[in-house]
Amino acid sequence: MTHDDTTSNARRGEQRGETADGKRRGETADAGGESGALSSSRRRTVLQALGGGVALGAVGALATSPSTAAGADFGDGVNLMPPYYCSGDQDLGWDLMGEYPDIETVRIEIEPPSMGESQATMDDAKRWIDEAYQHGYDVLATYHHHPHNGSADAAHLQNAADWWVEQYDYLSQDAEFTINLMNEWGNHDVTADEYASAYNDALSTVRDGTSYSGPIVCDAPGWGQGTYRLADAVESIDDDDLILSAHVYPVGWNATTGEYLAAEDLDVLDETDYPCMVGEFGSMPENSDGQADWSAIVDHANELGWPVVGWSWNGDGGGMNMADPYWGDDCSADEYATSDYFDVVYDKLGDSGGTATDTPGTPTDTDTPNTATDTDTPDTPTATPPADALVVNDYDGDPAWSSHRNDLGQWCGAGSFQNGGGEVSDGALVLEYDNGGWYQEQINQSVEDYSALILRVSGANGGEESEILFDMGGVRTLLANVTDDSVGTSASDVTVDMASAGVDRSSSSLSLRLNFWQGGSSTLEIEEVRLE
Repeated sequence: MTHDDTTSNARRGEQRGETADGKRRGETADAGGESGALSSSRRRTVLQALGGGVALGAVGALATSPSTAAGADFGDGVNLMPPYYCSGDQDLGWDLMGEYPDIETVRIEIEPPSMGESQATMDDAKRWIDEAYQHGYDVLATYHHHPHNGSADAAHLQNAADWWVEQYDYLSQDAEFTINLMNEWGNHDVTADEYASAYNDALSTVRDGTSYSGPIVCDAPGWGQGTYRLADAVESIDDDDLILSAHVYPVGWNATTGEYLAAEDLDVLDETDYPCMVGEFGSMPENSDGQADWSAIVDHANELGWPVVGWSWNGDGGGMNMADPYWGDDCSADEYATSDYFDVVYDKLGDSGGTATDTPGTPTDTDTPNTATDTDTPDTPTATPPADALVVNDYDGDPAWSSHRNDLGQWCGAGSFQNGGGEVSDGALVLEYDNGGWYQEQINQSVEDYSALILRVSGANGGEESEILFDMGGVRTLLANVTDDSVGTSASDVTVDMASAGVDRSSSSLSLRLNFWQGGSSTLEIEEVRLE
């Protein structure tokens, strides 16, 4: 998407597929040599009959493949577009965002300051990424030079790759993120061969010129809507660690089928060997004349287990902002409220595969154990962990909590508590919460040799396990649902059997996250986090 009304309006015609003379693509052969509009069946056996610049035979072969793509390995989320406002110095609204647990991922659009379009600096861009990471979100960072959205010039994609070579080390100093190579490269006329050639060069540049070793997100051509073109192109792309991304709006146009984007147009991506996602979605303002059923398409992505990332948290020039006030109207806000548009996006989150396996509402008698009793929480001395235990953090001051490093040398942090980011007192991390707060310990290694997560904790009230959302290795649910222990008023061990809970212990990016937006109010003290 774009950041200003003028460009947004211009792009609506481009996305819909109109040529300069008003003709709809598909009525005549386009520059890629494709024939007219196809029947609504969209079967790949029919598409193989298309001639010209798009070699769809490879796509047809996918229909017989026994393997299908899974969704990308992160949860649903929202897009942020901060570079065009407030000199890049605005509060991004983390406190409000933290109240909505189905937002697990943020995609941050970065306009390169050197290109003359951004109000922000690279220091600002680093701050946005660092804050998102510190608040416990999975982060996608996107090169977004808006005059080149929809460009068919391979040099513009190469510019993005060169920019990542120049900036990745700096941006990744204090945070981890997934690279989205460039926002919406390629118009409706880019062929699969042209897309593959341009991306092969750009991907090689990033792989060879940076230390980044994670998956790279590739937006579909045609402003993110050319799903068939992308599915065909990846057959000729040499990089095996990609995430394929579609963008879904009412004006979505599929130049291959010659029709507005439809739910079944996602299936061709799902039948590749690559994980997939919807990198942007939303409903255009009322003056949009698009006919794509964006809501049904996003629902289908959810059914396929793809993460979906809504447009936008803030920064859209056309009113598609979930947080109020809009940065274009107010740069001084440090508190935000949900806008009238908020539910358009949020109602679609939390239903895909992603990392969320359970996001409970009000606890019931079945899934929340009784409040701790004297029998549940004996006043026992601090236990010495077994010699073979993996201590994640024991809060003994070495390293200091303020350094944001734990005993594994990995990042740790907390925020939005009554006492800010928490404080260490007498060998325990003290977190004071009143329906708010997040806590995270990065582990970043496989822990398949360990079966149990041990939290040595105490609570001011006891029974806090029913007020804390547990998030680890693909499991997201109340802490009470994954332990038989209760938090007592004296320090005791709360044990999570990771295998029984379904935690993916093999992940190289494993983290422990606790979320305190479940309506409770208390103080939790954490003396140690370890694995046995």
